[in-house]
Amino acid sequence: MTKILQLQFETAQGKNVTISVDEPKSNLTETDIQNGMLAIIGSNAFQSDGSPLAAIKSAKVVDRTVTEII
Repeated sequence: MTKILQLQFETAQGKNVTISVDEPKSNLTETDIQNGMLAIIGSNAFQSDGSPLAAIKSAKVVDRTVTEII
């Protein structure tokens, strides 16, 4: 089973941007995730079409099962 933490942000122009993190720690709290997302916004390290990340939209953990055939 694969877990992915999906962090969704809104840019200053209102566009949604998702950053995915593979295999996040299992003990992350809502506060940990919010603080991390605020740090990402504050760093101005990511932009979409020249527009910086401006707000937190959502965060979720997605579990999926991958079965390799070949």
